[in-house]
Amino acid sequence: MNKRIYFIFIAASFALLVSASGRLAYGLVLIVEMNLLVLASASFAAFVRRFEFGNLRKVVMLLFVIFATVLFRQILILFSPVIALTLGFVIFLPPVSVFLFGNVFAERTPYPSDALRQSLVFSAFALVFFFLRDLLGFGTISFPMPNGIGEARFFDARSTAFCSLFASVPGALLLVVLCMAALLTVQRKMNIIEKSEGEYEIG
Repeated sequence: MNKRIYFIFIAASFALLVSASGRLAYGLVLIVEMNLLVLASASFAAFVRRFEFGNLRKVVMLLFVIFATVLFRQILILFSPVIALTLGFVIFLPPVSVFLFGNVFAERTPYPSDALRQSLVFSAFALVFFFLRDLLGFGTISFPMPNGIGEARFFDARSTAFCSLFASVPGALLLVVLCMAALLTVQRKMNIIEKSEGEYEIG
């Protein structure tokens, strides 16, 4: 994973994870939304490549992502009006992450399979993030339902002040930093192992 991918993860994290509620149920909705938007926008970008839009290409892509987001929101309202109302403006944050993935940091217009693969990697990171924040911050594991969210309670997070911190925005920022530090540590160790293996093969 190169530095550009790290920048994508950090930008997408601050655009989506920190601003969203720390419940896994809402996180699952946002993750599904983001992956659908990535797949739809990457497919639309492949279609747009056939035409000469020039500098207007990014504008056309942004308009399409906004349209797809509004469509997803309407479908979500049909499934669960409570979740759609609770998410509020946060539901419009995944397009920011999608635009970062496909246009700002991308060296070229990604193919649908490439874009979806990057999105799934980030989704795994986001899923762990929302899981930890829900469990540590609220003592629960929640899931979306038509009438709101359901939850399985494991402990009372209010009895542990440090755990309840993760339910707040500062706690989310702290968790992002910890997750990124762990990711960087694992990547550094993998690079050391690959380098040592390469030197052994040369020797």
